[in-house]
Parts: sequence; C-alpha cells; structure tokens
Amino acid sequence: MYITITKSQVPPDKLEKVESFLKEFFPRFQKQPGVISIYHYARVEFGDESTIVIWEDQESVKAYRESELIKEALAFEESLGLKSSREGYPLIYRAQVR
Repeated sequence: MYITITKSQVPPDKLEKVESFLKEFFPRFQKQPGVISIYHYARVEFGDESTIVIWEDQESVKAYRESELIKEALAFEESLGLKSSREGYPLIYRAQVR
C-alpha cells in the first residue's frame, strides 16, 4: 500500500470555490484505479486543507499523476493561485479496525 498527502493553503475568500470543486471532484477521484480510501479535512481557522489517499500501490499513484484527472486539479489550483504540496510514502503499518 501507498499513501499520498496533498496540503493546500486556502484563503477564506476562496474556500467556497474549493469546496464546490472538491464536492464534484472527489466522486470521480474515488473511481481512479488503485484508490482504496480518501480522507479530506479543512482547518478553516488556519487556512489550510489536506487530502490523504490510501492506494493499492505506488504504480496506481504514478498512473494518476499522469492522468487527465490530476491535470484538472492542478489547473484549478493554478486558476485560484493556491499553494499546494504533494507527498507520497509507502504505508508501513495498517491497523485492522473492527
């Protein structure tokens, strides 16, 4: 398994546009081959948001990062002047939840 973390700085005046985009984007992203889980949170008081994705493998991440879908997300970020970072790591430990 592999995990990716996307962090974005979202000014208050752009929060509504970002949330609207994500509401439409996440259902399509969830269908991306290799996606197991998507977690997203926003800390409005700090002006940041993060998305954590659990993937089957690193190859699935590579395919996504070469896809049209990520190009759409990157273009949206650029259109609003958002600052984002993307990181990825092998998932070392996963607890089984009952």
